[in-house]
Amino acid sequence: MNTFKEKIYQTAIAQVKEKINLLKTERKAINDGILEDTKSSAGDKFETGRETMSRDLMTVENQLKQANYEFDELCRFQAIKEASATVQEGSLVQVGTDTYLISVSLGQLVVDGKKLFLLSKNSPLGEILIGKKKNDQVEFRGKSILISELD
Repeated sequence: MNTFKEKIYQTAIAQVKEKINLLKTERKAINDGILEDTKSSAGDKFETGRETMSRDLMTVENQLKQANYEFDELCRFQAIKEASATVQEGSLVQVGTDTYLISVSLGQLVVDGKKLFLLSKNSPLGEILIGKKKNDQVEFRGKSILISELD
C-alpha cells in the first residue's frame, strides 16, 4: 500500500474514533440526564422529558452503531495491501480532477494538503466505478470522465 493511501486511512480512522468518543460522551450525558430527571420530576412533564431523552438516547445509539461500523470497515479496507486491476472496495481512484477512496461514506478529507473524498461502493459514483479499470471512461451526471489512476 502506498504511503499516501496509508495516511488517508490513518486520518479517516482518527476522525471516526473522535466521532465515537464524542457520541459516547453524549450518550453518558443523556443517561445522566435521565437519571437526574427520575429523581426530580413528577407528572406529565416528567413523562414528556423522559420520552424526549429516550428518543435522543436512541438516536445517539444508532449514530454510535454506524460510527463503529465505519471504524470496522476502514480497518478492514486498510488491511488490503495489494492493488487491484479493477476498482473495488479499498481502491484509491483518480477520476478526472478528483480523488476517491472507495470505502465508507465519510465525505471530504484533506490529507497532506490534498482534498479527496471517501465514498461507498453503493453511492451513485461508487456503483459506476466498481469493476472499472485504469484508463476506462465513465459517464457520471452527463459527463464522460477518465479513470487516470488506480491503487
